Amino acid sequence: MRECDELTLTVLVDNYIDMLMSNSPGITRQGMPEHFGARNGTPLAENGISFFLETSAGGRRTTILFDAGMSPIPLVHNARLLGIDLTKVDQVVLSHGHPDHFGGIYAALAEIGYRVPVLVHPSAFTPRLIQRPDVTLQYFNKQLTETDLVEAGGAVVALKDPLEIAPGVMTSGEIPTTVDFEEEVPVGRMSVRDGHVCVDPIEDYQTLIVNVKGVGLIVLDPCGHAGVVSSLDHAMKLAEVDAVHGVLGGFHLGHAGITQAKVDRTVDELVARGLSWVSPMHCSGFRTQRAVAERMPDAFRLMTVGTVVRFAA
Repeated sequence: MRECDELTLTVLVDNYIDMLMSNSPGITRQGMPEHFGARNGTPLAENGISFFLETSAGGRRTTILFDAGMSPIPLVHNARLLGIDLTKVDQVVLSHGHPDHFGGIYAALAEIGYRVPVLVHPSAFTPRLIQRPDVTLQYFNKQLTETDLVEAGGAVVALKDPLEIAPGVMTSGEIPTTVDFEEEVPVGRMSVRDGHVCVDPIEDYQTLIVNVKGVGLIVLDPCGHAGVVSSLDHAMKLAEVDAVHGVLGGFHLGHAGITQAKVDRTVDELVARGLSWVSPMHCSGFRTQRAVAERMPDAFRLMTVGTVVRFAA
């Protein structure tokens, strides 16, 4: 895997805002001055996630929008507030076909304003359902269709395999869950395939892997459906390296029914892999953030909406 010279990462959408947080080396935040002197408004948070990436390699810059949050308003509002020009986006990547990751895509494409590649696994369009004793959600991803993406300005790239989309930036492709305790129990999680209702394996899930010169691998794992540890191991295998510098995203450990044992075992494996940067976001849950903060205090970085991080040697 090739390298890029630097990565600037902006958190466009996440579940949290905290105006009391201050800047730190390599991290710029939306803090009290921006909130109290909010001439242009303050950032908006929601149950979703979206990253804006800017990479450079050999003097050439690439901009990537990775996921689009839950709804159109926060993504567009936050981009304008943070001075991000979405018309400069070179590529869009959707991690999977769940609404908290694609919900703002049509508004984003309208802002981009030209036919831009949208990389997405073909199974993201598969009809999905949740059927449990207390809730039934029928076809909850019906807003995501290939036809609508094309009509909105997306050039859909249906992709199952890993693909280098810029120097030092690669999609993971399908991720095998290789750590036993990360195997999900898909209670009530169903999909419709070839006319049959079956358990939904979420095989469309993918991460982004960025290899920064002098830093190492940065893995963006927006929702952790394959398991964050399995995702890290998959990234190392693709890049043919034996370490990861950092991981940011949703670790899928904040849901009801996730045991404390699973949270603890996940952090055990993160500690064992010697990461220098760990940012549990979105669906990770407070227990996971607390566990990482307590057991990996030098690696833990709390991300909030509007945070800008620069990775470079």
